Amino acid sequence: MRFLIVDDDADYRQLLRYHIEVEWPDAVIDEYQPSSAGPMPSSLALAGVDLVLLGHPTAAHDGLELLERLCKSAECPPVLLFAAESDEFLAVDALKAGAANFFPKNRVKHQRLIAAVSAELKVDRLDPAGMMLANHRALNGTRKRRVVAKLYASDLSSIYLAESEDGTERIALKVLRHVPDAGGGRLFDRFLQEYEVIAGVDHPNVVRIFDLGVADDHAYLAMEYLAAGSLAERLVHALDPSTVLGYARQIGGALRAIHGAGVLHRDLKPGNIMFREDGSLALIDFGLAKQMRLHAAITGTGQIFGTPYYMSPEQGHAEPTDERSDLYSVGCILYEMLTGDRPFTASSPMGVIYRHANAPRPRLVRALTSFQPVLDRLLAVERLERFQSAAEFVSALDDVQSSAR
Repeated sequence: MRFLIVDDDADYRQLLRYHIEVEWPDAVIDEYQPSSAGPMPSSLALAGVDLVLLGHPTAAHDGLELLERLCKSAECPPVLLFAAESDEFLAVDALKAGAANFFPKNRVKHQRLIAAVSAELKVDRLDPAGMMLANHRALNGTRKRRVVAKLYASDLSSIYLAESEDGTERIALKVLRHVPDAGGGRLFDRFLQEYEVIAGVDHPNVVRIFDLGVADDHAYLAMEYLAAGSLAERLVHALDPSTVLGYARQIGGALRAIHGAGVLHRDLKPGNIMFREDGSLALIDFGLAKQMRLHAAITGTGQIFGTPYYMSPEQGHAEPTDERSDLYSVGCILYEMLTGDRPFTASSPMGVIYRHANAPRPRLVRALTSFQPVLDRLLAVERLERFQSAAEFVSALDDVQSSAR
């Protein structure tokens, strides 16, 4: 979608731009400042503009003549007027002159503004990627999905909940915008690499990837929708040891599968461990995953990926990583599940990274001592002192279970 913002106040133009971009990150927004560019030319092309956000008054127009002139153009899209003064008579006059809606500048509420924009454009409150997916034939090429909610959004990607037309099947759609002039080509390649690798892993504790779609400058993954939330949401307090043991076993099994496929997760954290309604868990978000033999051209070298609270010492110092780095992250998660606290904290990310490599290893209370040997090996600073594989870790969990009987 394309918007035109007309106002003399640069700060207010930026505010309106923010409201639009929060809701539609891919929107194209043009700006016009009459006080410096002069009166808007009568020949201004509006055919490609979907909505005009017009400030009032401007340096060249004290009255509503600019609004009237715009609205008389056959190409003019809907116009929202933003007035410096809150005046009921001005609002009535603006609507009579052709404005689609009226807003006092100092009382613009995000929800009302977006609702007004959506109503004028007759679109659901989704960004263009979501609109593209709503009508895209997915999965088997014949069944349509409709987008029903946006679950998450960042600068580079969004996740939507979609369902089949009859409402019997739900999937999650992860969308990545391809931005060639801002390093997007490399990110786009990593997105496709993620699909190719993870889609080949068939394990009950790894999210199922169904399909890949590419349209214009977007790519998306259709994947299993995990409806029961994340492990992070369950860590408001320590979990029961038997529950921890079950979760740890499932995580270990998932790592054994992905490591066997030549994949490192590299961003294991409670937020990336999701649950199905049947209680089973699955690892998600392999956005940082890579094949162990992948050439450095994809991810670059010397970069720090991941989350500091769950990051291995070698990863925190941008050193080469392997399966044992993922297992260190599991150790951080295991400690948090058992205690409700993170094993290493500090006032800054670099402080957390320092403590991973230099602080004494955490100790568990007496009631949890059966887990201590496993925790010690997972959180060892030296990689040779850790479990050397996920299979070895899962085997050690069997010993913990035996000692608990």
